[in-house]
Amino acid sequence: MNENWKQVDIYTTSEGLEIVCSELSDIGHPSAVISDAADFERFLKGEYSAWDYYDKSLLNLRGAETTITLYIANDETGDRNLKIIKETLKRLKKFDTAEILGRLEYTVTDVYNENREEKWKDHFKPFSVGERFVIYPPWEECDPGDRLALIINPGQAFGTGLDETTRLCLEALEHNVTEGCSVLDIGCGSGILSIGAMLLGAGSATGIDIDQVAVKSAVENASLNLISDRLEFICCNITNDITAVYDIVCANISADTIINLMPVLQKTIKPGGTLILSGIIEDREQDILSILPEYNLILLERRNENGWLCIIVS
Repeated sequence: MNENWKQVDIYTTSEGLEIVCSELSDIGHPSAVISDAADFERFLKGEYSAWDYYDKSLLNLRGAETTITLYIANDETGDRNLKIIKETLKRLKKFDTAEILGRLEYTVTDVYNENREEKWKDHFKPFSVGERFVIYPPWEECDPGDRLALIINPGQAFGTGLDETTRLCLEALEHNVTEGCSVLDIGCGSGILSIGAMLLGAGSATGIDIDQVAVKSAVENASLNLISDRLEFICCNITNDITAVYDIVCANISADTIINLMPVLQKTIKPGGTLILSGIIEDREQDILSILPEYNLILLERRNENGWLCIIVS
């Protein structure tokens, strides 16, 4: 069912978050979305360690004002709530003699909550990646021409090709996959890189992820591309469960996870093989390059797009 909402953005500071959120909770708003530039700084310092994809919107936090976002109903009850929020912010500002809470102003935006699946369909149209691929969802008709058709059903798993890191990896695969080679895709998400490698002529591809939802999505996408019998997806942890070696290893994850996994990654590549590393923000490039000699790896190529890097080493 479609509903109308009001989005309330409250502007404060990193130091003021706890105080303001506590006050908002006391007046009936215990849940909020936080956008804090300090998160970007923590990201750069490597204070996130989970093996997963970092939200690409982290880049937008660089220098951004700390914001608390609430959603209230667009009706009389919502109007009363907005009045209480306004009074609460006014009271906080009056007693903030040390001026640690920021400007404590707010903006209101009308939001129409459309059906998520249909909204996704409106925006996911066929598009080209690199020199070889055209990517499109199963509900779209597409004539790929002389390109390779790669069908992806967007779901909860990361990787549609709309993001920079996946595009960079697909372009790297175009230049490194050889007929019959073996490929390992670490943090496979939707399976798009494993599927792309197979379409380029790889002999086998294995995608692994610690998220069972991602593995299920990858299996379904492989079926859409009619190659289910030619690759496998496994829910596992690379540090414990992968012992084979491969011609090409893709790790589209994050700089910190790459650094932590490098001893294992290096052991998964065949002699003369290629390691494709992505999910790396430009600010972390030197952190990756500085550890390559330790593992007897050399830089072959670097690709970048909108502040994100893909580093290819051997």
